[in-house]
Amino acid sequence: MHFYYFIDRSRRMANQIIFHCITLVFIANENVMTSNLTVPCKFEKLCSCSFTTQKMLKADCSGESLDNIPTNLPSDLTNISLARNLISKIKNGTFEANIHLLYLDLSSNYINELHSRSFQGLSKLETLIISSNRIDPSAISMAVFKPLKALLHLAIKQKFIDPFSLNVSSLVQLNTLKIDAVSHGKDPFDVKYAHLRFLQEVDVSGFSGYCKMTVLMPNTFKYIPYVKRLDLSKCGINAILSGTFRGLVYLKYLDLSDNRCLKFKGLANVTYDLPSTSLEILRINKIHQTFDLNTIMTTCEIKPLRRTNITQIYLNSNRMQLLEEGAMEFFPKTLKILSIADNEFSFAGRYIGDLFELTVHEVNMSYLGMSHFLKNFEESCDHTLVTPSRCNNNPDVYKKVAFKGPNLNNDTSYTFFGSFGDEIVWIPSQLRKLHLRECKLRYYLPDITFSDNLLEYADFSSNTFYDWQGPLGNLNQLKFFNLSNNYCSKVSARFFTGMPNLTTLLVQNNLLGFVLPGDISGEILAPLTKLEVLDLSDNRITSLPSVFFNAQIQLRTLNLSGNLLETATFEIIQMTKLSHLDISNNRLSVLGTFFTKQLDQLSEIVPDLTVKLSGNPIKCICETIEFIQWLSITKIHVQNLLHQDCRSLQMHLNSSKVIYEYLKKKCSSYTTTIVAVGSWVAIFAFVIIAGIIYRYRWKLRYAYYIVKGKHHGQIKPLRTYDDFQYDAFVSYADEDETFVHRKFLKKLEDDRNISCCVHKRDFLAGNDIATNITSAIHNSRKTVVILSHHFLQSDWCLFEFNMAKMESIYSRSKENIILLVFLEQISSKDLPLNILELIQSKSYIEYPNDEYGDVVFWDKLKETLSV
Repeated sequence: MHFYYFIDRSRRMANQIIFHCITLVFIANENVMTSNLTVPCKFEKLCSCSFTTQKMLKADCSGESLDNIPTNLPSDLTNISLARNLISKIKNGTFEANIHLLYLDLSSNYINELHSRSFQGLSKLETLIISSNRIDPSAISMAVFKPLKALLHLAIKQKFIDPFSLNVSSLVQLNTLKIDAVSHGKDPFDVKYAHLRFLQEVDVSGFSGYCKMTVLMPNTFKYIPYVKRLDLSKCGINAILSGTFRGLVYLKYLDLSDNRCLKFKGLANVTYDLPSTSLEILRINKIHQTFDLNTIMTTCEIKPLRRTNITQIYLNSNRMQLLEEGAMEFFPKTLKILSIADNEFSFAGRYIGDLFELTVHEVNMSYLGMSHFLKNFEESCDHTLVTPSRCNNNPDVYKKVAFKGPNLNNDTSYTFFGSFGDEIVWIPSQLRKLHLRECKLRYYLPDITFSDNLLEYADFSSNTFYDWQGPLGNLNQLKFFNLSNNYCSKVSARFFTGMPNLTTLLVQNNLLGFVLPGDISGEILAPLTKLEVLDLSDNRITSLPSVFFNAQIQLRTLNLSGNLLETATFEIIQMTKLSHLDISNNRLSVLGTFFTKQLDQLSEIVPDLTVKLSGNPIKCICETIEFIQWLSITKIHVQNLLHQDCRSLQMHLNSSKVIYEYLKKKCSSYTTTIVAVGSWVAIFAFVIIAGIIYRYRWKLRYAYYIVKGKHHGQIKPLRTYDDFQYDAFVSYADEDETFVHRKFLKKLEDDRNISCCVHKRDFLAGNDIATNITSAIHNSRKTVVILSHHFLQSDWCLFEFNMAKMESIYSRSKENIILLVFLEQISSKDLPLNILELIQSKSYIEYPNDEYGDVVFWDKLKETLSV
């Protein structure tokens, strides 16, 4: 009996031990899950609660249209966001129980006042964000911040437009302050800020609030001497007196951007103060008006920077065209990043040589000569202010700069790429990154040898480098090269030979489909053996030779999307590290066995290989059954099959197994084979005949309307070259009628005596439109095409273009009678092939957006139409 009792007791103890172990495991798992799980909060179901890895409770109540702050907030709450709600007030004592709260965001609500006990109990709060509310400065209690003894970060931008004063003296631990600043004769940082000895960052930027500080004086920042970051962007600053920043010895970051009345003359007083600071980053973007005259930066304005330790300078959007010769020598030796984007630099200036002497690591010269929105309102300046500047306008300086440029007739050493091939093109020896994006540069890239350099990143995208001859020599460190959006249609086999360590090449949205199919030996990419990322998308590529990628054994990402590929016959088996292949949005109806076998072999080496096929006209027919079967069994992750239709079946390819079984049954019967073959023969004959008619359709239509016009007496034989009724026939879309009738005809007919034919005015009533068009083109010396997106969408406009092309070939002995005028920017991928071919072989004109280029445009147009 005792023996059985002992056994039974042992069993119960073992069961209890197992139960406790399971419980402990469950509790541990629950703790892990609660650290990542987000659930509705108990105090408000609209809020989401979660625990941090330190088991601290967080609540997100943002954007839930709450009218009030939830009551009964848990005492262990450490972080809560109530931003973007409809809260209008903070009741006294709302947060009295939340002594552990560290972060509180009340931004973008409708709060209109702050009481003395609004933040009572938040003695440990470190971050308070209450910007973008409707708080009246007069409704802020003087003691509202007194409970916030541990506050480190305060954001209270309300777009106050009147002078105000906050009692911040109790926030002795404050580190960051984001606030509006309005001077109007009063210092926004008065004596109450003297207690904030830990204040290191002050943000009064007008971009995120309201800032109006017309004049900065030596006592403006007297009471915040410990500040390290100071953002004064968009503050309406007209003048800065000497000594304003001299007392900020700890200052490391200064942003004076978008103070458009300051100008370089007003900047001089700033630069002379900076040697007394610890400044590392200086941002002075757009301190000139958008449409100011081009500017020159002089030595006087830069010279004091030599005695600073600045590492980054941003001078974007300042209308700069030149720098005084030798001025760049005074940039600090510590300078690593120089950004001078969106300026008006002349590449023929002597300052280019000074730029090459800099020790910078990164230079951004993008967006040179960029057009700006005409309705970009200029900043209102107080022209009555007369403030002393260390650099007054000195006519001798500007005269010196203007007349020390190169002689463009004899001196070629300062052209954009120097004298190509004859001597080395110098670039800064320490330069790592170069940005030349969208600079309106129209060049071919010839044989260029660069000086010794460390260049790793180069962005030449969105220009017009239309012919890549090369080689670009001595770019041994280059790893990233962006040549996208350049309308390039020619690449030599030696172009990439000077960049053996390139790992990323972006050449999307060019016209490489005209050259790559002819590279049957794979010479173009052969030097790039270390390439890891290659983007060839949107290049109108119809096919690629089988050995084109033979050298790319390190490739990880290959993007061929947006092309015209109908088959994939190129080799990829050597790409043993390939993880992503994008062949979407082509014309692939099937992937052949040759290609799918390569993918299967690669998947054994690269388990995470993904292929993107969406946007292709995949066919589910008997001829493609092997491909459908492959889709149903492959281990490769084929993306977006759910959104890929099967053209011949109303099914998505994610059901490839079902499709395969259906095709397997359908294709096993040969009954319909004979009928199908006969049908295909008939269809083939029909397609051939239709193709011949389609091939010569424009010639046939042109001949028909010419004969018809001569029969009705509308077209007469031309006896001499001057025997034309009009100087030009103007082809345009109805949506562009305002430009043609109000501007084009006025400038050419009224001002320059050019006779034009336009359809709404000069076509004969009663005749059919096609005959009128053909007659007008035949009776005009030239045809002017006003090219726009509307033109490309109009069938009649394209008819006019093709009729003019036929006239040029068959009636004018292949003389070019078509003049293209680009009314707006049009991407190459939006242009039909026949227009692209004309652009590649003939000149065209772009309608300018500035008044100076306007006169040249009309005179050039008249000269062309008069020849």
